[in-house]
Parts: sequence; structure tokens; C-alpha cells
Amino acid sequence: MPPTLPIFSLEGKTCVVTGASQGLGSQILAAFALSGANGAVVDLNQDSADAAVKDLKQEVKDAGLPEPEIRAYECDTSSEEMVTRTWDQIVKDFKQVDVVVTNAGLAGGAPAEDYDFNEFKTMLDVNVNGTFLFARAAGRHMIDQKIKGSIIMVSSMSGSIVNKPQKQSAYNVSKAATSQLMRSLATEWGEHGIRVNALSPGYIQTAKTSGDEMEELSKQWVEMIPLQRIAAPEEFRGTVVWMASGASSYLTGSDVVVDGGHTAW
Repeated sequence: MPPTLPIFSLEGKTCVVTGASQGLGSQILAAFALSGANGAVVDLNQDSADAAVKDLKQEVKDAGLPEPEIRAYECDTSSEEMVTRTWDQIVKDFKQVDVVVTNAGLAGGAPAEDYDFNEFKTMLDVNVNGTFLFARAAGRHMIDQKIKGSIIMVSSMSGSIVNKPQKQSAYNVSKAATSQLMRSLATEWGEHGIRVNALSPGYIQTAKTSGDEMEELSKQWVEMIPLQRIAAPEEFRGTVVWMASGASSYLTGSDVVVDGGHTAW
């Protein structure tokens, strides 16, 4: 019998991650590349995507591993036309896609009574509609090609609790919708061997959560986190590799919350 790959290996797989030029998205694709996968950086800005590809390849090289094939794609994930065009190009370049992570999204908020309706709609358009469009493209491809793939939607603990003290109704709604979309697609596509799950982080230390205002908020957040600290982006690497790989072969329809215990209260 030929030797079997480690259960967490993604060798020979192609993984697509949206919003992958920075923050959590770049950490996710780095984890995949270090686990043997090739991949696609999908981002709103081509220059940022190109820079991310360069950094990812360097990290894999520094780890002493073979250089993966990683390509950059510019795409507004809330545009059906752009998603279709980008997806078709990815499939043309890689032939097959095995793992898709819908990470692209917006954050932010305002008191509900003052929330600008256009900003509210934009939040839902990117976080919910963009997630659906990429997941739909992935589902069609996997069904047509009989690929027993893994689709991971980046949701948030905000999809199941209401954060405090910040007011962010649109964001909370968008993440609750994302988690419910995940469950719906898991039940629809399970018969095809396609697994659909959500990764729901708690607070993460990124460029978006820096600055004086965020520093003050962080002090309040830490008091509500049993581990008493904000997560570093790289701490999600192991979880997402598990979710994408054969190590989680019976996991579908699950909202995997990684929040330092915040929602356990």
C-alpha cells in the first residue's frame, strides 16, 4: 500500500481565501500553504493581493518547504459579475478547487438610531451576499466535479451574542446570517460530500483593532474573556487547517467558536 499523508495534510489541494491580503485571511492561507496546499489570494485590491502572495511564498520558503503555487486575484466579492469572472479564472488556473474560505468582510458600527441605511446595506451586501456568492460558486464547482470539498465561512461570535460596549447591529446581524447560511448549505450539499462550516472568532488583534479608541475598548473586552487577552491572528491557523483537512471529515454544519471563552459566560 502507498504511504498515507498525515491526517492534517492539505498536500495537493487548492485553497481559495477571500480577503486574504491581511489579518485573519492571510493567516488562514499561510496555514494552508504550510500544510502543503496551493492557493488563491482574493482581495479587493490587486496590489495588496500581490504583496500577500510574495509574503506567503517567503514564509513557506523560510520554513524550508517547497514553494507553493499561490496566485492573486482582484475581486469585489459583493459583485456577482466579478465573483463569477474571478471564480472562472481561478478554476482555469488551478483546474480544481478543494477548499474555500469566505473571509472578506466589513466591520464597524453605530448606534442603531443613527445608523445610515446605505452603510447598513453595504455591511450586509459584503458580509452576507459576498459570502453567498463565493460559496455558491464553490458549491456548483464541487458538485459538478464531484469534489468532496470543504467550505469555511468566517463568521464571528457576534453572530450568537451581542457585543458590548460597542453598538454594531448591522455587523451582528450579518454574522448571524452568515452562520445560518452555513447551516443551510451544509444540509443542502451534504449529500454531495461537501462540508460547510463556520469559523467564529472572538476579538483579534489586527490593524483594524488598533488605535486609541480600540485600545480603550480592548481593556473592557479583556475583562469579559476568561483567557484575559485578545487573540493573535496566527492562533487560528491550527483550527482552520483542522476544519479544511481530512482531520475533520465528519464535521459539517458546525459553528466553531474560537473566542478565548468569551461566550461561555
